Amino acid sequence: MATTAGPARPSGAEPRATGVAGAPTDGAGAVDPAPFGVDPLRGVRPTITQASVERLFAILIALAAVGYGAVYAPLVVGQLPYLDPVWGPVTAVAFGAALVFVGVSAFVQRLAQVAQIVCALLFLVVLVTWPLIVSRPIPDDRYPWPWWFCTVASTAAAMGFAPWRATVYTALVPAVYVVVRLSPVGGGAGQGAFLQGVYTAILSGGVLVIAVLLRRAAAAVDTAQATAVRRYSSAIREHATEVERVQVDAIVHDSVLTTLLSAARAHSPEAKALAARMARNAIDHLAAAAADLPGEAPPVTVHELRGRITAAVGALAAPVHLRDAPVGGMRVPATVADALASAALQASVNSVQHAGGPEVDRWVRVEQRGASVHVEVGDDGAGFDLGAVPTARLGVRRSIIERVQAVGGTAVVASNPGAGTRIRLEWHPGAQA
Repeated sequence: MATTAGPARPSGAEPRATGVAGAPTDGAGAVDPAPFGVDPLRGVRPTITQASVERLFAILIALAAVGYGAVYAPLVVGQLPYLDPVWGPVTAVAFGAALVFVGVSAFVQRLAQVAQIVCALLFLVVLVTWPLIVSRPIPDDRYPWPWWFCTVASTAAAMGFAPWRATVYTALVPAVYVVVRLSPVGGGAGQGAFLQGVYTAILSGGVLVIAVLLRRAAAAVDTAQATAVRRYSSAIREHATEVERVQVDAIVHDSVLTTLLSAARAHSPEAKALAARMARNAIDHLAAAAADLPGEAPPVTVHELRGRITAAVGALAAPVHLRDAPVGGMRVPATVADALASAALQASVNSVQHAGGPEVDRWVRVEQRGASVHVEVGDDGAGFDLGAVPTARLGVRRSIIERVQAVGGTAVVASNPGAGTRIRLEWHPGAQA
C-alpha cells in the first residue's frame, strides 16, 4: 500500500493544482508561496469602502455648496431690499459662511460632518424664521432665496445626520417651504407652492436613498474585508501551532522515546554507550527546539545533507547502505535539511526495529534531480499495512510525513506485508511555505 502526503492544507479548503513536490500553483506554473493561498488583502483595493464613500460625499456636497453659493449670491443680494435691514444681511451672511465651511471641510475630513450639520440646521432656521426676516412682500415673479438652497441643505442633512434624522429633515423642509410660499411674505404662490414642495421632496428623498444605500454597501465591504483578514490571521496562527506541534511530536518520538527504549534494552557496554550518545543527541535536539531561531543557520548543500544522513544511520544497530546517486551543488534551507535528515533517520530506525534482523537489506539514497531533492529509505523486510497503524503511533505520521509536509515537501510511503518498505521524500525550492 502506498500513501502520498503533500504540504498541509487547512481543512475545508478547495483542492488546487500542485506543481513539483506538491507545491500549490496558480495554474500557470507559478508556485504560491503562501501556506493558505494568496493573502486576501494583497493587491486588492476595494472600490467602495466606508472611508471612500464618506470622502466622496464630502467632496460632492462641498462642490454643490460652493457652486450654488457662487451662482446665487448676486440674486440673494438683490433681495436684501425686501428683507429686514439687520436680520436679512445677517442670515444671508451666516448661511453663506456655512456654505464656505462645507467647502473647506472637503480638505479636512474630520470637519465634514460638523459642517454638513451646521449648514442643514442653519438653513432650517432661516426657512422657519423667514416671516420675521422679510420686511415687505417679495414680488410674485421672484422666489425667496432659500428656495435655491433647499437641495443643498437636504443633501447636507442626508450626509451629516443619522438616517432617521435625515428622513425627518427631508420631510420637514419641503413642508415648511410650502407654508412659506403660501404666505404673503413668501410671494403667495398658491398651487405652484405645492409643486415646488413636491419637487424638493422627491429630489431630496432621492439623494437620501442613494446616500443610505452607498453607506450600507460600504459598511458591508468593510465588514467582509475585516472578516477576511481575521480568518486569514486565524489560519496563520493555526498553521504555526500545527507546525510547532509536529516538530515537538517528532522530537519526542525520534529522540526522547527512542532514547528511553534503547536505555531500557541496554545490557552490554556497547549498548549503554549508544544509549548515552542518543541521550546527548536528544538533549541537543530539545535545546535547539527551545531556541527556535529559524533563518540563522546557513543553507546546506545536498552533499552535506547526504553526509549528515549517512552519519546518522551509521550509528544504528543494523547496517544501512548508502546507494550511489548524482548529487549537484544545490543548496537547501537549514530547516528543510533538518526535516529531510530527521525523516530519513526515523524511517531507518523504523526499519531496524520492525523490518527484521541482519538478513534484511536496508539502504538510503540521496539524489538531486534538477531543482529538487529526493531522499529514499528502503528495505526488503517484513513490510506493513500503513492503514492498520494506530493514529496514536507517531513514527510514520508525525516524524516522517508531517515533518516533511511542514517544510513544503512530499512524502510517499509504499509498503505491503512481506514485500518490504520504501519511503520517498521530495522537496522543491518553490514548495517551501
